Amino acid sequence: MPQLLFHNCSGRNLPDYAHHEFDSMLVENGRIIKTGYQLPAHPDMTPVDLEGATILAAFADAHVHMTQTGIALSGVQLEPAASLSQVFDLLADESSRNEFVLGWGLQETRLKEQRLPTSKELDAVAPEKFVWVTRQDLHSAILNTFALRWARTIIPNLSAPDGLVRGNDYYRLSYSLIDKLPEAFKRNGLELVRQHCFRNGVATIHALEGSRESAADTIAVAEFSRNSDLHTVIYNQSGDPSLPHRYGWKGMGGCLLVDGSLGTRTAALHEPYHDQPDNTGNLYLDASEIEDLLNRAHQNQLHLALHAIGDRAIDTVAATYAWACKKWGKPAIANRIEHFIMPSDKAIRQARDNAINICIQPAFDHYWGGNDGLYAQRLGNKRAARLNPFKTMLDLGIQLAAGSDSPVTAIDPIAGVAALVHHSNPEERMSLNSALALFISEPHKLAGESLIRGQLKTGYHADFVCLPEDPFKIAPSRLGNLQVKRLYIDGRCVYPR
Repeated sequence: MPQLLFHNCSGRNLPDYAHHEFDSMLVENGRIIKTGYQLPAHPDMTPVDLEGATILAAFADAHVHMTQTGIALSGVQLEPAASLSQVFDLLADESSRNEFVLGWGLQETRLKEQRLPTSKELDAVAPEKFVWVTRQDLHSAILNTFALRWARTIIPNLSAPDGLVRGNDYYRLSYSLIDKLPEAFKRNGLELVRQHCFRNGVATIHALEGSRESAADTIAVAEFSRNSDLHTVIYNQSGDPSLPHRYGWKGMGGCLLVDGSLGTRTAALHEPYHDQPDNTGNLYLDASEIEDLLNRAHQNQLHLALHAIGDRAIDTVAATYAWACKKWGKPAIANRIEHFIMPSDKAIRQARDNAINICIQPAFDHYWGGNDGLYAQRLGNKRAARLNPFKTMLDLGIQLAAGSDSPVTAIDPIAGVAALVHHSNPEERMSLNSALALFISEPHKLAGESLIRGQLKTGYHADFVCLPEDPFKIAPSRLGNLQVKRLYIDGRCVYPR
């Protein structure tokens, strides 16, 4: 295969993405051979003109539910709806085309009525079809009567007031739904995810798949990834280390739930919810159960990833990870906490002192932060102002990486970077340089791949994104509108095609 000489570009790297480091790059067999200024061309090289683009190592998303994202991309997006009537119109249109009417991204606080639809209202839309409407946080859903009949074949004593399922019932049913859907439908969904990633400059995702009950979709993602140019780091969301052992993966768990979400009021809190004073959320795993998971991970030389959002859940996980670090020392790849939205000062110190990796979702603050946001509604302004302390953690030297939690929010690193720069709390706003790193270099550190991915340097994979403008020279207000011009993976253009 001939060497590729990429030229006419402004190449950027850490420690300073604002610095013009090279204007040409030599690639062979998918790896970078050399970078420099006006590298000479030879007859046996293939020149590639990058047309003056600013180039960065490709984006990575460190938290994606790939199967569910594919299903969501195949269904109807309810996020734009401003009223229940618009929700019903979107669902009715979907029911005219598909047997399964699957709605995604619904958040009642955006609707004029400030409430979720009911099962009877969904019956009026499509009484003879399976209707499943997922709340945006992926921790609850509303089902019509047709879908509830199916749900009660799985959970006979299911409690679903007005068709709403939440907590453990939701998780069990959501994975049963994935198993119920046709295999061809799900495989097509994975291809839609691949294309969506490429349009947004993403060459690597961390895919958090499967459940305690079934690894079928984890295996399907693994098989899809064998023949895909989208680099996929896979986590099986189970406490069983046998599957990662069989496939040679480095981690286990993923979005293995210690608690739920703030939107559904299932995140585990020390103090009650502001808008539901008799509720402190759900703790699905206690310290002894987490210790057992850590023992299994350690015995199999794996790192563990767990989901924790509320302060009670985060305190439980951080303390148990600190226990493991004291017992066995710091692992080769540190254990992860997903989300870490509401950490106490103590948990932040434990993350710093025990080399805990934190995977954050910057878009959550964009959608739900601020004095008028969902977080303030659930927790009150005082507690809400302390959420997502990104810059505080970064300044303390805690290892952060960013992801979307797609399909909760879209795979869109540029929007995520903008969310970090424009955090609702001015004290937690990051520099553009740091924000870019969280979506470029840092996800690879969480996977133990930072010596071969995430930089444009000799020996690294030639995965890079071309931007038509220098992000450091545009107005901050325009940052979220920046578009990807091209994406290369191993030196081959995958977007556009």
